[in-house]
Amino acid sequence: MPNLYALLQQSKSHPTSLWFLNKVINRYVPFNKPHHIKIKTVGHDFVETEIPYSKKNFNHVKGIHACAIATIGEFSAGLTLLCQFSPLTYRVILSRLSIDYLYQAKKPLIAKAILSTVDKESILKALSTQEKTLHDMQTDIIDIDRQKIAIVQSTWQIKDWKKVKTTV
Repeated sequence: MPNLYALLQQSKSHPTSLWFLNKVINRYVPFNKPHHIKIKTVGHDFVETEIPYSKKNFNHVKGIHACAIATIGEFSAGLTLLCQFSPLTYRVILSRLSIDYLYQAKKPLIAKAILSTVDKESILKALSTQEKTLHDMQTDIIDIDRQKIAIVQSTWQIKDWKKVKTTV
């Protein structure tokens, strides 16, 4: 597998890098491929992704399905953490997920998750004295008209691979 951390660091919204990164993600995270989730922007402390308004993502009333919205929220938060914590050094896994659905999604969606420098330093400080730490992330989901669709709260367990007892 290519070094995802390096790819994320290099991408920084360059179209060719983002195209390649999206290809790699679709191969190594096959669950997301049918949803056609794309990484839109990789910033210093955030990741924006988008999901199309397409039949594969519809629910019974032709809105974007609640699980597709949850998936893009979780995906954005996870990638944001992977931008800051190399998956070669740290295991980053989802621990909890909750979603507040605010408005029916009838257009393409954009999800944005942010990890501040203060939060990153807090995680590193916790990991210097503990085997693992939990960190809460918020992903805001809007449609292309900037209507707020959902707020995804995800809790992530971050742990140094050297302290992981299970095998991959």
